[in-house]
Amino acid sequence: MNIISYIHPTRTYLPCTGVGRHINNILLGLEYDDDINLELICSKQWIKADGKLDIRSPLREIPLKTFPFPENFSERLWKFAQFPKMDKYLSKQTEWLYAPMETYIPVSYCPVAITIHDVQAFETNLPWSSTLQHRWFRYKWGQWIYKALSNYRVIFTMSEFSKHRMIELLGADASKIVVVGNGVDKPFYDIASTDPVKLERPVNNPYTFIIGGLRLKKGADFVLDVAKGLLDTNSDIQIVVAGDSEPEYIAAAKDLPNVKLLGIVPDNDLPRLMRCASSLLFLSHYEGFGIPAIEAMATGTPSIVSNRASLPEVVGTAGIVVKPEDTAAIVDILIQLEKNSQLRLDYSQRGKKHAKEYTWSRCVDIVQKAFYEYH
Repeated sequence: MNIISYIHPTRTYLPCTGVGRHINNILLGLEYDDDINLELICSKQWIKADGKLDIRSPLREIPLKTFPFPENFSERLWKFAQFPKMDKYLSKQTEWLYAPMETYIPVSYCPVAITIHDVQAFETNLPWSSTLQHRWFRYKWGQWIYKALSNYRVIFTMSEFSKHRMIELLGADASKIVVVGNGVDKPFYDIASTDPVKLERPVNNPYTFIIGGLRLKKGADFVLDVAKGLLDTNSDIQIVVAGDSEPEYIAAAKDLPNVKLLGIVPDNDLPRLMRCASSLLFLSHYEGFGIPAIEAMATGTPSIVSNRASLPEVVGTAGIVVKPEDTAAIVDILIQLEKNSQLRLDYSQRGKKHAKEYTWSRCVDIVQKAFYEYH
């Protein structure tokens, strides 16, 4: 099968977000399949002197073609004017045009599959839903997403939650939507058998780990309340945060001695940081999936997640689902997980068993199957 995949190269650069991991792992999996002939397409602006993508992209060895126009300019034209048609960059042998992220590409004769990781833009009850920035975000998405849902043959997404929200909010055809999910990289599984005592720790005290920085979307207000709650109980548990944080939360964290901000950390360090933690704390307001919750489980670290969006679906009964505003309950859970080794072991074992279901090979198989079934 001949597939051309349109990508945003910068999203594939390591270290990358969950969306970047999805793009990289799905495309590398398709490239590995002998029955699939995969070629990438992107704007020429991203090509380096050696004719390949930046060295930070794991996709740089996959065959690549380019178009001459800047990425942002091209996508604005595609989404708002459905112009220019991209047919000339496809061959008559192309059987699918595939984008592992959200976009709209006008073509005439080739079936198209795109990936919509979530539909946060159309949610109206989030803390930021009424902001000017979010309303503009919603308007821009509204210019293309209905055309994509109508015109494209397959819409991939990450969770049943996101599928249902597309149906409820956008009137999407359920028969077109395929839930792919996400996987866990091998190092997270591998480190689960390593004694955390032998690993380098970011702090000497026991700690709960947070990925995604202190940001409004990631529940930073809830996290800071938990930090204060831990101080009030004289607990020695610290909160270690990886990822970019928003300025106002960086300032607030300076007044809390039990919060340590690591900033952006290399992907290679994440399994170790998770394995050494007594728990993962993931109090996000909104996730289309929430890869860190499963990654923590794969390392044997219990996942504590908010009862919002896709997170309860993703962790199932193997995780601890909480109301993110219930600070006292969360503080008690953190303390119990640290003090009660049997409780921690129980959630560790359940989490590792649950995480085995979330492999990238399974995700690639779902994508491959959809290409054949919907062709």
